[in-house]
Amino acid sequence: MRRVKPIHILFILLIFIASIIWTYSSLKSPVLVVSYAVDAALLLLIIYLLVGRTGKEKVKINHDNYKDYITEGSVDKNNRLNINIFSLEDLVKLAIDAGKRVIHDPKLGHYYVFMEEVAYVHDPAYVDQVLDNKQQVGKILLDKGIIRTEQLDTGLYYQKKIGIRLGDSLTALGFIDDTVLYSTIASQYKLPYYELDADMEIADTSWLGIMNVNMARALQALPLGKRTDGRLVIACGETAMAGIEKALKEMFGEEIYIVAAKPSRIYELLEHIEVKERNLKNAGSFQELLNARKLEPYERLSADEGEQFVSTYLKGRLDIPLFMKASGLVSPNILTSVPDPEGMLGYLNSKNYINGEMTNLVLALSRIVKRQDLRLKQDKVMPSILDLLKEAYYINSDTTEWVLTENLIKKKPIAELLEENFLVSKQTIGNAELVLDIFKKLANKSVIF
Repeated sequence: MRRVKPIHILFILLIFIASIIWTYSSLKSPVLVVSYAVDAALLLLIIYLLVGRTGKEKVKINHDNYKDYITEGSVDKNNRLNINIFSLEDLVKLAIDAGKRVIHDPKLGHYYVFMEEVAYVHDPAYVDQVLDNKQQVGKILLDKGIIRTEQLDTGLYYQKKIGIRLGDSLTALGFIDDTVLYSTIASQYKLPYYELDADMEIADTSWLGIMNVNMARALQALPLGKRTDGRLVIACGETAMAGIEKALKEMFGEEIYIVAAKPSRIYELLEHIEVKERNLKNAGSFQELLNARKLEPYERLSADEGEQFVSTYLKGRLDIPLFMKASGLVSPNILTSVPDPEGMLGYLNSKNYINGEMTNLVLALSRIVKRQDLRLKQDKVMPSILDLLKEAYYINSDTTEWVLTENLIKKKPIAELLEENFLVSKQTIGNAELVLDIFKKLANKSVIF
């Protein structure tokens, strides 16, 4: 935090006391508005002094935290492969592992760790630039109907006032959740998105002989396993960082397949691997949820509600309150207490009644319903699991075509192809199948679809 000098505190207190006296004396005076304006300005000043922090100050604080591992000097990085590292902390851990020092070039403001023909670089200005480039995510979210214009405006306002990224601002305000955020960012870079489960077990850790855990943290990369075609699937948290893909190809060969994932989840799983806690139960599978349901979805709705759901569907809209009621995932008493039915998914997610992935999938389904041709609806043509996963940004068009081709050639179920090739996690497939199962049974009002 910013260091506040005693003179600042004394100055604020004096103005605050004067402002209170002025406000009290002006209760019946035309200057009341001006008085309140001074109070508001004072509050902003306090927040700025206590919380505000410039980019240069952040860099200085980071530098001071790790100064024992840093040596000042100029560097020559000619003919080396440059790999950009997201944080100074990760670069320091990398240096400790290799028994080296971090070199800081004060003229450039860059930090380096040299290993053979590779230069690992942390450039705070470059990191900020990469983060700034992600601001287009706001326009994508708006165009897709995931957020409203007033929500984007509010997110931009707090982004500027507090100095955080737009995506983080929208997430903190509860307008979107991190699954929606990172799957949208992945689509911006034309990458498939992979929802990592914090409890998933990484069965094949033979890659540790090539890349240790601290190196994986620095690159925000987690190898998941090999696809049936032999390509190694690697989940990456910061795919926009220059040199990451090239570095991974240098280590594992050209035959790798990169998917985008949440950085926080990659860190969690790397922590599990490091402490050998990889045998946690993978909860929330499709079959477990189906077994827990005592009623079919349409049985949870009255006859009128069922007709309303189908009628709304034919008109091009998914009735989310009725969908959630029919799902049985949330208690009816909780659903009736939601203050704004239009924002039901956001509310349920913020209260942890449903997770971010379920929110993302239901929102994706609603967009499919909005676009679907009326004749297809009347003919009871339902969206496929590939349609849903593509709309939710888990896979792209190329992946969809590849899976369909493999399905025709090998006659394997699509879900099996997605899972064994690390295109989509088992839990994501289960959640997607659950959403489609609920929807199909409601739309058709039949146990068999």
